[in-house]
Amino acid sequence: MYSLNAADWICTVTLLRTGGFFEANPLMSPVIGDPSWGFLLKCILPAFLLLFVGRRYGALGEAGDRWVDRCASFVLALYCALCAVHIVNFTVWHSLTGHFLSIL
Repeated sequence: MYSLNAADWICTVTLLRTGGFFEANPLMSPVIGDPSWGFLLKCILPAFLLLFVGRRYGALGEAGDRWVDRCASFVLALYCALCAVHIVNFTVWHSLTGHFLSIL
């Protein structure tokens, strides 16, 4: 899940640099252009949240564990879908411009 989150951030920043894409998440759009804030919110904060939840997982009880499992499954599905959208966007951008690695 964390790897997909980091991949989403890297792909988003890369696609934004092309000038042909925009950040669709209204919560992230004000900060995604700032590398420090974007990295903090998309990579550092989720790492701490995952560590916190991971340490508390056994103490939540059966109902809490089920709730965490459902939330984790939702987030995992969401990031898989986002990464699939990024793959499509990279493919479209590459087919329209003929560039791929020039922005990296």
